[in-house]
Amino acid sequence: MISRNGELKIADFGLARSWNPEMKRLTNKVITLWYRPPELLLGMIDYTTKIDMWSVGCIVAEMFRRSSFLKGRNEAHQLELIYKVCGTPNTQDWPDLEKKCRLWKNFAPKPNEKIYPNRLALCLRENLPNPKWMTDEAVNLIAKLMEENPEKRWTAEQGLVAEYFFENPLFKEAKDLNMKFAVAAAHEMDCRKKFEQNEAKRQAQLAQARKQAAFARGSS
Repeated sequence: MISRNGELKIADFGLARSWNPEMKRLTNKVITLWYRPPELLLGMIDYTTKIDMWSVGCIVAEMFRRSSFLKGRNEAHQLELIYKVCGTPNTQDWPDLEKKCRLWKNFAPKPNEKIYPNRLALCLRENLPNPKWMTDEAVNLIAKLMEENPEKRWTAEQGLVAEYFFENPLFKEAKDLNMKFAVAAAHEMDCRKKFEQNEAKRQAQLAQARKQAAFARGSS
């Protein structure tokens, strides 16, 4: 979490699990949905710490945007958003996709469905409060952290030496940061509640419109 005065705080281990490289059958019900990588959503059970690097990529993007990046309503919708932004996974870029991801058969594109290209770089530059913050090296850092194939995804060690961290300005005191943003804007539960309220309102409006249309037909 980033506080209003620019301080980083690590918190919320509610879905955390212990891990070591010898574990081969792990639960994929880890990580808050908006930050969950595609391999978990596709049912991988022998994942590595690369799952956390996807989450870091989402959080870095969120810090630039001042709002959450991939806000899925459920697991299927989360995958749909990932496909639309990062591209539809394929076995050319992810050779062991079918072998490692037991749910891939359920979410693989059907013959008549659209294959999405990777639009991550474009999406990262959309809806920014200050577009100049999102430099080419910032885009590259996030893209490396949000590789769909975990084998290609950067480790924490690789991320720490990314060129982005050596761009100017190298460092700012917390007091010099512009942190004027609403904390609630990036809270998953608040956003989900707002979505549900808007959806209920939309459904009520549709029902009212159908009643009016039916009444008009009856009157004529």
